[in-house]
Amino acid sequence: ESIFLDAIDKQPENVELYHACIQFYIDSDQKEEIPLLLDEAKDSITEALSQYIISKPKFSLDDSETFDDVQELTLTAKDGYTIYYTLDEKEPSISSTKYTEPIQIGEGETVIKAIAVDPDGIPSLSAKKSYLVELPIEDAPAVSPSTGQYDSPVQIEIIVPDGYDAYYTMD
Repeated sequence: ESIFLDAIDKQPENVELYHACIQFYIDSDQKEEIPLLLDEAKDSITEALSQYIISKPKFSLDDSETFDDVQELTLTAKDGYTIYYTLDEKEPSISSTKYTEPIQIGEGETVIKAIAVDPDGIPSLSAKKSYLVELPIEDAPAVSPSTGQYDSPVQIEIIVPDGYDAYYTMD
């Protein structure tokens, strides 16, 4: 590998060197190195070796907004490609969770990284999105009159937000 990388450093426009290095990665079962190699290559190289450039998965949700409810995220890739993802900020690989159904995004921050893998096992670079779900917190029930000491019995009124129930104790 170092021989190929050194040669590529010296001849960054040599398509044959890149192709030989890619073949080395395929033969040595290091296909995850291919997108990293081509990510730093010049446009002329990436155009000549476009069959090895796999598009990143697409995310159905925009990560620029804060959501106030649980969300369902769909990942898509080119037909025939398999998607793998992580929820722990680690880089995904073919040993990560395989995407088979929409991902539930719950309360808090969720970071998802995903790759698409073509039928030959060549992965894309990873795509990363960070989602924030902040569930609204309803105000506490309003109690009137306020706490204190009274000389005679007082009726207490509890106003509860719509859709909520109030529970109380007398002790």
